Amino acid sequence: MKRTLVLLLFVLVSGIWTQTALAAQEETEPSQGMPLLSEYWTEGCASAENLNAYLMAVTDEASPDFIPVKDRIAVFDLDGTLMCETDPFCFEYMVFSDYVLNHADEVPKDVLAVAQEIKDAAGKEKPDGMSTRQASAGAIAYQGKTMDEIAQMVRDFKESEAWGFSGMTRGEAYYKPMVELFNTLLENDFTVYIVTATERNIVREVINGTLDIPPSHVIGTEYGYVATGQGKEADGDYTFQSLDQIVFDGTYGGENAKTCKVDAIVREIGQQPVLAFGNSSGDLAMEIYTIANNPYKSAAYMVVADDGEREYGDEAGAEEKKKSYAEQGIGIISMKDDFKTIYGDDVVKTPPASDAVSNPDAEAETTAGENPAGSQ
Repeated sequence: MKRTLVLLLFVLVSGIWTQTALAAQEETEPSQGMPLLSEYWTEGCASAENLNAYLMAVTDEASPDFIPVKDRIAVFDLDGTLMCETDPFCFEYMVFSDYVLNHADEVPKDVLAVAQEIKDAAGKEKPDGMSTRQASAGAIAYQGKTMDEIAQMVRDFKESEAWGFSGMTRGEAYYKPMVELFNTLLENDFTVYIVTATERNIVREVINGTLDIPPSHVIGTEYGYVATGQGKEADGDYTFQSLDQIVFDGTYGGENAKTCKVDAIVREIGQQPVLAFGNSSGDLAMEIYTIANNPYKSAAYMVVADDGEREYGDEAGAEEKKKSYAEQGIGIISMKDDFKTIYGDDVVKTPPASDAVSNPDAEAETTAGENPAGSQ
């Protein structure tokens, strides 16, 4: 009888403990069916559902697709992938043009010509070879500037109103669904890098306050540096002094695009990513590298600018791009179909008058909506 009572008491206590533990687990652990991306994504869209399924699989220790935390590496392009690239061009073009046009008497004429070319092309197609011309001119324009001075220049420009939109500044022009994705990866113990063709110190300040990754996780185009007291001595012959500062030296090491991005990942990360996100041919090599012969379940996506109502997307050319990417095993994120909102409901597309775009000297260009270079 005594043994029976003890046994019954044990069963009762065990049952209470089990129910309490299960209740606590339900409160602290998310349901396996809970969507990880939902707030800014169109309900039922394939890209969000596929990404949710992927994240659940690779973060579940019981899953055959589980990826250890140390190997959860994700890489993102910046312009056109995380933030606006149609404003009217990528952020670096705009901040460069703004700075040079406001310091026209301090820069060489050929640098000024590139800045003016960018301004004149607002609302039109990007001129051929602009990436190389702009980066080379930028290196010269910023010669002698410290990293703090560059950061302040970017901070100032971020406060200007976005060209072609009302209701947001240039620094707020991030795609809300992609920022949600970026943050979701961080919450699921991914190490996230930005791998961009923009100069890395500019990017470090562009993302400051929006994307919470350390500066060392920004990989971009390289401008040369020099110590202020170095003179013409080579780096290997000069010892940095306590009063020195590091400044841009006016040289440009080549654009970080296409296979240069792969080289940079190998050199600076040292691991093959399992996720990659881009939006253009300059990101294609990085995406293929991510999914090629990867020992882990991997995926790559292209953000396609196919929304002509809320954004300045190329609806006509989008289908061909989607087909090409899909043939290479790359997923599609459609701005038109997959983004419930792009910049938020308070942001409205406000195209500038065509005559103001074609005539940069028009009086109307001084308004925020018709200020393609962001000039004050």
